[in-house]
Amino acid sequence: MHDAHVHYSKEVVDLQNQYDIPALFSVDSLEQLQIAQQHHLTCSLGVHPWMASDELLEKMMPALEKAKIIGEIGMDNVWCTNDLHTQKEVFIAQIAYASRMHKPVVLHTKGQEKEILEIIRQYPNTYFVHWYSCPDYIDEYDEVASYFSVGPSVGKDDSVTKLVERIPIEKLLLESDGIDAIEWAIQSRDYLGALHHSIETIAQIKKLSIAQTEAILDQNFKRLMLQAI
Repeated sequence: MHDAHVHYSKEVVDLQNQYDIPALFSVDSLEQLQIAQQHHLTCSLGVHPWMASDELLEKMMPALEKAKIIGEIGMDNVWCTNDLHTQKEVFIAQIAYASRMHKPVVLHTKGQEKEILEIIRQYPNTYFVHWYSCPDYIDEYDEVASYFSVGPSVGKDDSVTKLVERIPIEKLLLESDGIDAIEWAIQSRDYLGALHHSIETIAQIKKLSIAQTEAILDQNFKRLMLQAI
């Protein structure tokens, strides 16, 4: 078991330590980075579209230069009203840097799937698409992305379920996005239960045993982390 995309909470960290669950934490501020470093957490770092500004990018750039994985970054016109032009400028600056330095990127694509697809085609890299929940462009993203993390809504959200059906299992990862996200998606705060449910649902969709599925997903995560060394 693993958690390829999660936001910090003490509850999550305690459970991961208790059950030895490797994870990649998403960090989008220098304050969060300090917390992650204090707890010796493996993390990605980027200016999230919800907070996109030239000032924040400039402030975080020295930390981005030290990060091994960039993200989550992208564009969003569903869950935020942040100016899309600014979001795009900040996204392209980060995506260009990551491509130039060969650093894997975690993508946030909400409502801007087509626009982001057009951008990342111009910057070849290792792309990890977090909780993709759009019914469109799945095959197109499959052409350019190396990984897709599956949110806890799989089996409940038709778009997430469709993604699992269409994307090869060798590209799939598990994610919780944090306990608050689990509660939002499936009305539960059962962190371990949510990850187990995702494994079981993916196994059912792919017609594999639960043990086979978990082993493949974990191997995918290990491969991603090796690419970030």
